[in-house]
Amino acid sequence: MNAYLRAAFSLLLSLVLITGCSKDEQSEAYNDVGDYERTMREQDIAIQQYISANNLRLEHDFSGIYYKIENPGDQRAFMNLNSVPTLSYVRRNLKDSILDASFGSTNFDGRALKDHIVGWQVGLQKIGKGGKIFLIIPSPLGFGNIAVGNIIPANTVLVCDMELVDFK
Repeated sequence: MNAYLRAAFSLLLSLVLITGCSKDEQSEAYNDVGDYERTMREQDIAIQQYISANNLRLEHDFSGIYYKIENPGDQRAFMNLNSVPTLSYVRRNLKDSILDASFGSTNFDGRALKDHIVGWQVGLQKIGKGGKIFLIIPSPLGFGNIAVGNIIPANTVLVCDMELVDFK
């Protein structure tokens, strides 16, 4: 892998650790860039199999997420990382088992986009207010190798249907 890609992966790994985990969880996250790269490669194969099995036509972002903009929303109203999104979402795994959902819209108690998982940070900035996006997020861009209670197991690829209802 060339030096540019290794540096990009290192930066992305740092972002995942900072935004996806609390300080106590960071020490348990990916031990090095090699673990991160290996996980991304392995999960990319599983994601491509899921895409093929479901006849999906998705875009692939350089970050590693796959996405389809179902409705671009207001093309004059895009979020930045400091924006507070109000979302409606359903989050599943690659077996299409529902992990959690908003059951209406939520702003996550006023949490800024920068405080959400990296996959959401990347994906939600692709649509405007009122937009809808379908995302497949490898675990390093989600919750990584940290389980989220009994809801999301460690190393889970996330499949998300999201609507950006509003943002501040």
